[in-house]
Amino acid sequence: MQQKRKRHQRRAEPPPMRLTERDIAIIEAVNQFRVLKQEQIARLFFGSKATAQFRLEKLYDHGFLERKFLPVLLGQGRSPTLYVLDRKGVELLRTERGLEELMWYPTSKDLKTDFLEHTIAINEVMVQVAVAARRRGFVLDTWRAEHELRADYDHVVLTTGQGKRERVAVLPDSYFSLVAHQRRHHFFLELDRGTMTSERFRSKVRAYITYVSGGGYEKRYKTKSLRVLTVVSSGTSGERRLANLKAATEYVGASERFWFATASALTAETILDAPVWLV
Repeated sequence: MQQKRKRHQRRAEPPPMRLTERDIAIIEAVNQFRVLKQEQIARLFFGSKATAQFRLEKLYDHGFLERKFLPVLLGQGRSPTLYVLDRKGVELLRTERGLEELMWYPTSKDLKTDFLEHTIAINEVMVQVAVAARRRGFVLDTWRAEHELRADYDHVVLTTGQGKRERVAVLPDSYFSLVAHQRRHHFFLELDRGTMTSERFRSKVRAYITYVSGGGYEKRYKTKSLRVLTVVSSGTSGERRLANLKAATEYVGASERFWFATASALTAETILDAPVWLV
């Protein structure tokens, strides 16, 4: 009787496979998102979870993608399968998508748990946006993930309560623009996991206000349109945390461009046009 293969074991000699355009698109998406859960890939590219699993297994066995797993806490059951880019996937994107300057090292696959959890949570919001936009005939025109924004970002100068001037980075977790109803809408995304103090969050909000009012935002993004979306991780204190962040934002005199929601309220059915956001 053949022993069942473990999830982290590749087939030594996998059967031949023929790459499809969808396969290449999946590899491209994994590169852009940095890490994707199997079920997130299924929502983006497949109508069936079983079909997604079958195809992703081939991409893994042939070395285009690598699998990762988060630690499983007692009583939580099976860890979801995560996919990151592997060597053959990098080579493919360089030749098929013209990404000759794509930087990748074998150590690029060694991602820490904190990074994985944070990035997966951000990506979950962006997957919901992408699926919702596709269903409604909207276009996710631009998306820059956190690692792209970190390569080149702006600063503003704020005055503290003690009268000191400090230089503060303007660095959201994501930036994206959406074309809907013949208009382009621009967004910053903040993913809150409950670790930031109210004082630090107020400073972040003040930095956004200064960035917009001082012209730095328009200079970089060529538009005055902006909504700052703050998504609070779900949990027993999610609603209370949301209320605290909203109050902190109002405390510094922020405008209606700041929107708030809990992660549990956001699905492909609600994220774009249901009353799940507090302004």
